Amino acid sequence: MSDFMRDLPLSQRPRGDERGVSSDRRPELDELLARAAAEASALGNALGHDARRHLDELEALGATAAKKRTVSARILTAAVLAYLSFARAAGLEPTLAPRTSGAVALVLAAKAPTPIRAVIGGHALRAVDAGWEFGRGPVLEASAVSLVEFLAGRSLVAPRPAQPPRS
Repeated sequence: MSDFMRDLPLSQRPRGDERGVSSDRRPELDELLARAAAEASALGNALGHDARRHLDELEALGATAAKKRTVSARILTAAVLAYLSFARAAGLEPTLAPRTSGAVALVLAAKAPTPIRAVIGGHALRAVDAGWEFGRGPVLEASAVSLVEFLAGRSLVAPRPAQPPRS
């Protein structure tokens, strides 16, 4: 079979176990909410007004999601952006689970404004610390959080071309 045929729908490419595949992003959202709550608890009274405001936005998204049967990638994206704002305002180094950062980066890349699309167009994006990659073409890489922040338009630091492997 030709190489291009493997990427077509209904191709004869090998099938893998797809039982865990779901469009429901509730597990990722629940993990994110738990992480934010633990970080806020660890800060205690040191949690500033600005960080509290972003945490309230995140908790409101969690309450909205709790009323829904499934959590969409759109809701997860909004929650991740609120979490990143909370973490930055609290002076914390934000961390995201690989599945969470990958899902959100994919959503943000698909709806990115023209200047960001101009940077990422014709490239694959790779999170060097999360084990995911998507797209085609020469690889641009950065940390998962850096990629999400760039794709969301919250950072001007673009991903860099991947370094060739050293022999």
